[in-house]
Amino acid sequence: MPNRTEIIRENQLNKLELHQKVIANLCSKLEIPSLRAGNITIRDERNWRTNEMNIDYSWLVNIAQSFTGWCWLFSIKFNKTEFREFQNPKKLIQGIFTIDNQGIIEEFHIVTKTENLEDKIRNLTSYDLFDANRGITLDGVSYEYLIFAPNTEVQMTLNNPDSKNWKVWENEIRGLGKELADDSGVDNLKIIFE
Repeated sequence: MPNRTEIIRENQLNKLELHQKVIANLCSKLEIPSLRAGNITIRDERNWRTNEMNIDYSWLVNIAQSFTGWCWLFSIKFNKTEFREFQNPKKLIQGIFTIDNQGIIEEFHIVTKTENLEDKIRNLTSYDLFDANRGITLDGVSYEYLIFAPNTEVQMTLNNPDSKNWKVWENEIRGLGKELADDSGVDNLKIIFE
């Protein structure tokens, strides 16, 4: 019988593996090789370079609401680039999706903007990294927040954040989630943000 430490380590490895599967499946859905900031090369089935783009940043948030459901939100900001005959515009892709137990995307909805590219979550700058919630967290909501920016990869897990700055972040996440869920027309996504 594994001890508590071994179980915790196994759970951490399982979470890391799930995150990698989610990222890989999202990239496949969006037909890009990576979420990492910087230049990305788009290749065809023969592995020939067909386009090049530049990601300014991206983030993903897994939201798990007790007794209601869970989903992922994401945002990817592309810089304007040119490659051969392609004029890749500056754009912001935001979306919402669910996954099955294997990390395969099921429900999927995106919105692409080429004007008014404000990303309120990206623009937030204050976080209480050591004081998100000092209480006991049994039920409620948990977030797994993954950020990819130039020279930066950040992963955070939050349970029922209740500090002032995290509440601002949570309100923005829930606002975007509600907007995307309503736009998707998928009832099990809408319920999470009611």
